[in-house]
Amino acid sequence: MAKVVYVGIVPHDPTLPRAVADAENGHSVFRRIRDGYERTRAALAQARPDIIVMASGDHFNQWFYNNVPAFAIGKADRTKGPFQWEREVYGAQDYDAPGQHDFGRYLLESLLERKFDLAASDEYGIDHGFTIPLNALRPEQDIPVIPLWTNVLVPPVPPGERYFELGGALREAIAAHPSDLRVAVLATGHMTNSVGGPAMAQFVTEPVTAWDLRTWELFTNGRVDELLPDCTWDKLYEQGNGTPGFLVHLVGWGVTGGAVPSWSDLTSSHASFVNIFVEWDEDTIAQGGAR
Repeated sequence: MAKVVYVGIVPHDPTLPRAVADAENGHSVFRRIRDGYERTRAALAQARPDIIVMASGDHFNQWFYNNVPAFAIGKADRTKGPFQWEREVYGAQDYDAPGQHDFGRYLLESLLERKFDLAASDEYGIDHGFTIPLNALRPEQDIPVIPLWTNVLVPPVPPGERYFELGGALREAIAAHPSDLRVAVLATGHMTNSVGGPAMAQFVTEPVTAWDLRTWELFTNGRVDELLPDCTWDKLYEQGNGTPGFLVHLVGWGVTGGAVPSWSDLTSSHASFVNIFVEWDEDTIAQGGAR
């Protein structure tokens, strides 16, 4: 049967590639973020996945107010992006990898059977939420990528438990596939984050908040039942209008059953938003987690 061999969470801030590339001349936090990406890239390569399933939000590029699914999966023959404006504004690099239509369709059908009513698309682009991490972690662009979109921008959104349960259902679906495929699951979201307005610069005076510290403590110690009730749109939005992006992390966590990660790192500074790296290796995933 197929199996999940790696789960990783990394940041996708579109300003990071330039800052990381110039890390030796900039703030020390960007050297640490560079090292986090490098460690994750090496771990992903060591896991030897045949397919990557990647969960991210969308930034009003693939989906807009008139058509926003809670969850959606891509099953085209190619997975590529970013959108043109992201190339122009951020200098975001292209990513053009194979898709995997058959496995994508299999996951769609399997998740429907597990009572997740996902939308699906055969014609899509991926934005910087996908391309920034993928260029850092698999620049070869050779492993098929199946995007899994999660709505974290347009309320109402499902409660945190539902994102976590989606991760668990995804793992069950992968395990039920009769092949010997090795699957990596990546996820990318936010800790405390605001976009636009005066709150966007909050990290300059408060690099890490009490919410960040409490959430990080619960998240990295597998305390699922304590954390999930606080993962609602209203409670996350109180921390900043981008903080509901934390919900994407719950998909990756759910794949592991809420397990304590095999490695994690949180960075905070006056130079950047809070960024996190979390990974679960194959042994940790196999052990699972208990609620």
